[in-house]
Amino acid sequence: MSPRFRKSFRLFPGVRLNVSRGGMSATIGVKGASINVGKRGVRATVGIPGTGASWTSSVSSGQRTGVNAAPTAVAIEEPGLEPQVWTPSDAAPRSTGPTPSLCGAYVPISGTREIASAAVDGLTSQSMSDFRAMIADARTQRSAVSQDLAAARARLSSQKAELDSRKSSLFRSFYKKTIARLEVETVSSVQEVGELEDWLAATHISVQFETSPAAQGAYAAMLRAFDSMAKCAFVWDITSDLIVDRAAARSSASRGVHRTAVQLDLSDNELLQFEGRALRFGNVNGDDLLVYPSIMLVPRVDGAFAILDLREINITASTMPFVEDETVPPDSTVIGQTWTKVNKDGSRDKRFADNRQIPICEYGKLTLQSSSGLNEEYQTSNAAAALAFGAAFSAYRDALGTVDGAGSASPS
Repeated sequence: MSPRFRKSFRLFPGVRLNVSRGGMSATIGVKGASINVGKRGVRATVGIPGTGASWTSSVSSGQRTGVNAAPTAVAIEEPGLEPQVWTPSDAAPRSTGPTPSLCGAYVPISGTREIASAAVDGLTSQSMSDFRAMIADARTQRSAVSQDLAAARARLSSQKAELDSRKSSLFRSFYKKTIARLEVETVSSVQEVGELEDWLAATHISVQFETSPAAQGAYAAMLRAFDSMAKCAFVWDITSDLIVDRAAARSSASRGVHRTAVQLDLSDNELLQFEGRALRFGNVNGDDLLVYPSIMLVPRVDGAFAILDLREINITASTMPFVEDETVPPDSTVIGQTWTKVNKDGSRDKRFADNRQIPICEYGKLTLQSSSGLNEEYQTSNAAAALAFGAAFSAYRDALGTVDGAGSASPS
């Protein structure tokens, strides 16, 4: 028996390269929190120091219907609140189904400032780069195994066909050696296909989030708040804005926004296997946001993806008065009345004969931002639901801990 060979090189703190006769593998992490990626599979236990959150990988040898049309609305100025006005969009809304869409499907409105996150390729948090690399390696391995499996199945099918042909031939007595060889090769191919099928089934990243009891309770509260927000009559993705000339537009608002109704629901993604389901925010001018315990996954259908540390994400919730030019959502509160066209003092502009009175609704506003480039804004027809989710998210993020400038973690 040949001697076993294995050597471990320390590349930099927390990362080792293991070399053996069987090939190379990478180990990332420290004792109790590490990743091992090799050609025979992936095994990993990954944690964020100070939070208790960790991931463990596997090793091998009710959804609501999305609404595409948004009511026309105008926000008026009130003390302490940012004035906004809705402006119609000619951009085709993206599908709000569970599958993320490619960036570029959305066409920015001319003359406006687009509200969108950075490209997925550079959106990952620094503290999540090792975890992202592990997922990418596992996916590459899975693709290679899939190709090997397809080739093995094709080879087995060919061998079986030839074997059946030889056995059923009138001249089978002349093919005794060929039949014997094919029988041996077929048995070997069946075994190879079985091994590859087992390997393919086990080559994935299974995520297990181990957080403190306080964080678990905070996450449960955030999940309930998200469920309430998802049941709002309308949730809109604010895709762009512009400064409004109030005098020229005869409007009391100074900011115009473009918005499209989207869907919030629970979803999953093949990149990660998780016992629960992620909180999905539909995203018109980008890729859907999937919130898991401790992380946010932003997948793109072409295979690119980003992972953000939830502790690096800020979600700000507030209320805003909005002038509703169409049907008032059933879960909204009407807080006043105004006119389509107004004078500088807010009174009705009598120069417009069709200047009608319209209700002022109170809506919720959510902004999602991170230092790595996350930049999204949502609006909800039920203001209280947005405020509750914003508070629940902040409480959960605080329970997870903090991240310093270098990307390491420390308990809160």
